[in-house]
Amino acid sequence: MLDILGSKKHTLVFASMMTLAVVSAPVAAQAQLSGTQEQLREILFPRPEQVSIEGSAELNAAMDSAVAVLQVTTQDRSLEQAMIDNQALRQQLSQAFIAAGIDPDTIYNAKFSSTPQSGFFSSKTNSYEVGARLQVKIQSETHLQRLAAAADEHEEVELGRISFEHTERQDYELRARTLALEDAMAKSRMYAQALGLTLTPVNFFSNSYSPRAQRQDIMLQRSAAAMSEMSAAPAPSNFDSVDYRASATVTFAVSRE
Repeated sequence: MLDILGSKKHTLVFASMMTLAVVSAPVAAQAQLSGTQEQLREILFPRPEQVSIEGSAELNAAMDSAVAVLQVTTQDRSLEQAMIDNQALRQQLSQAFIAAGIDPDTIYNAKFSSTPQSGFFSSKTNSYEVGARLQVKIQSETHLQRLAAAADEHEEVELGRISFEHTERQDYELRARTLALEDAMAKSRMYAQALGLTLTPVNFFSNSYSPRAQRQDIMLQRSAAAMSEMSAAPAPSNFDSVDYRASATVTFAVSRE
């Protein structure tokens, strides 16, 4: 009787152990990592501490060039004569500008047109008006004054729009970006020394703000009426200065000494 009870006892113990083994196996299999690829990467390969430092720079330069447009209009009963007079006047103006020191390669004809003129009481053409644009690139206010004098001397000549520019624009934009990056690196050295850290650059990006882009942004924000007033207003008649601004953001890995 005791043997039978002992045998049953051992059987129950063995069965219990098998049950625990079977139950424990799936539990152990469920021990796994879950999450997005980026989350898993952070767990398995944690990034070092990082900090971003921004640098900035600004350069000022003088406008050193401008393109001026002169409208030359002549009128005569003969279309041929009106064209001859117009050409002769443009040649006269070009020679005067060259004598004033303007580069002849920067003087050229931009546009030509002719318009028949009729009387009030007749549709018959009694004269022809010929118009041509003379475009001149100038380098100083003295040259600009010479163009204005030509418009004053000849009633057939009108000084139109003047577009000012800076010929070293690309060079100044590059210099501004370089200075902005140097400013960010100088700040990183100061912070590292003051805080007892080691900063290692790992990434960066930069932005530059050109004068032309700023003017376009302002134009887009104006109403249609304001834009109309701006286009009707006379262009500035003096060489002004222009600002070039740039920023650079550098990301550093932080480690402690």
